[in-house]
Amino acid sequence: MTIIYYGVELQVDYKHCAEEPMIMYYGDGTGYPGSPAEVELLSTEVNGVDITDILLEKQIEEIENIILDKL
Repeated sequence: MTIIYYGVELQVDYKHCAEEPMIMYYGDGTGYPGSPAEVELLSTEVNGVDITDILLEKQIEEIENIILDKL
């Protein structure tokens, strides 16, 4: 996927886990609270150069949120 991050075009590779809905009750009385959608950033390239290792944790979180918004 291609995203724009602070005016820079990034090519990102990621792993996506879809949202799981909450289940109030199973037949045995238990339930499941659900889970939100998640994205794990695997690689980030600018002009074919992988910059993933130099990104700060805050930047990685921001990029993952941009990806989630696009999905």
